[in-house]
Amino acid sequence: MTSTCTLHILHTNDLHSHFEQMPHIAALLKEERSRWEAQGEHVLTVDIGDHLDRMSEPTEATWGKANTQILNRSGYQYATIGNNEGLTLTKAQLNQLYQQADFTVVLSNLREPQTGEIPPWAVSHAIHRFGDVQVAILAVTAPFTPAYRQLGWDALAPGAILLEQVAALRPHVDAVVLLSHLGYQLDVELAEQIEGIDVILGAHTHHLLEHGQQVGSTLIAQTGKFGQRVGHITLSIDHQSSRVTAANAEVLDPLDYPEDTAVRAFLAQEFRQAEELLTNTVAQLPVDFQLDWEKESPFATFLAASIRAWTKADVGMANSGLLLTGLPAGPVTKLELLRCLPHPINPCVVTLTGAQLAKVMERAIQPDFIHKELRGFGFRGKVAGWMGIDGMTVEYRDTPDRTIKQIKIDGHPLEPARAYRVATVDMFMYNRRLLPELLDGEDTRFFLPEVLREVLAATLGNEAIVQTSFTPRYTRC
Repeated sequence: MTSTCTLHILHTNDLHSHFEQMPHIAALLKEERSRWEAQGEHVLTVDIGDHLDRMSEPTEATWGKANTQILNRSGYQYATIGNNEGLTLTKAQLNQLYQQADFTVVLSNLREPQTGEIPPWAVSHAIHRFGDVQVAILAVTAPFTPAYRQLGWDALAPGAILLEQVAALRPHVDAVVLLSHLGYQLDVELAEQIEGIDVILGAHTHHLLEHGQQVGSTLIAQTGKFGQRVGHITLSIDHQSSRVTAANAEVLDPLDYPEDTAVRAFLAQEFRQAEELLTNTVAQLPVDFQLDWEKESPFATFLAASIRAWTKADVGMANSGLLLTGLPAGPVTKLELLRCLPHPINPCVVTLTGAQLAKVMERAIQPDFIHKELRGFGFRGKVAGWMGIDGMTVEYRDTPDRTIKQIKIDGHPLEPARAYRVATVDMFMYNRRLLPELLDGEDTRFFLPEVLREVLAATLGNEAIVQTSFTPRYTRC
């Protein structure tokens, strides 16, 4: 009997609740798994996190439990979490997310603060056995430590944990597979620094590695985003020597496979139920809020004022591109707010000097910022848009290279050396290329777990904030 066997790994990452792909992905997983197993070969099916995204109606209505059911119905065996699972749900919601999971959640760097233990819905590692062949499955997620701490978790740096796990497991298994929601660059660093990982299945940065990338003895693979591709790893494993003798990567197109009709029917049902659940009225709006990304508008001002009131800051700032639809006067439902503000973005507050704040505003009024197309960091819109502000007025020269003549804070001239607490949105704090001066501030605090639409649900009924949003904050000179 030969000592060599073949292991196929089918993997997805960063689906972000693009449910339209799932009937095809489910068919692909089931068809290929059945075919390879009939040939006497082994198969693993795994997801590397950010499967859920609260921009989707079934995800929002069920707090992600619809996603768990889709993973069940598609035949996944293992999964880990991304930042969308970890940071857009409360601790209680995350603790309930996988209660009905038919797959195993693997995760080693998220812990209970008091005990240091892995959450009850996960395992620190798994050993999958195919007869005498044993495959170790490890998993880590991006450690956004301050944000996780506010939600009641400890998110640990993954390097030392993985080094210890690989050292302990490698002598006893035939292959080591890492599910990594860290991003491409950190995957490369892990491959360079830790000997003994055969495959790193990556996520988070939405890289598409069509044939993988070999870094030392480690094969790195990642399948892009939104379920547009499914990754396929083929490993030849020599059980006698307990090592991988060959590793290859490719990507498959789910649209080459017919839809799984049961998954399609389940999704149709989930969308119907979600729409019913999200039609609850959350506020009564006394005026129309129309959408405008090109110039100052009451709706963007209201968003900035809402964030400022929510955080009790000196100044509020929110770019109008966050608003994807207007809101008409009358009852406002959860569904309307979801479509208006689908982003998993939270308010935050940072302390800036007056000089730093002036630089932020100088950058924010430039046409290239207003029209800048944004990607990632939770943003689900198109362009940055005009910066809505509250607690502050700005007088600027409307020349091709716009400059600020004067800024006032609550009617008083801005003091360059004075510290101001500035409320804004967390996506600016994760990307230095947008408004870098914000990242140079101090005492940053994230307000979790409420996302922007939940803040607006609480402030839309505040008539004072609504009415004062129609007072201009910008003056051209």
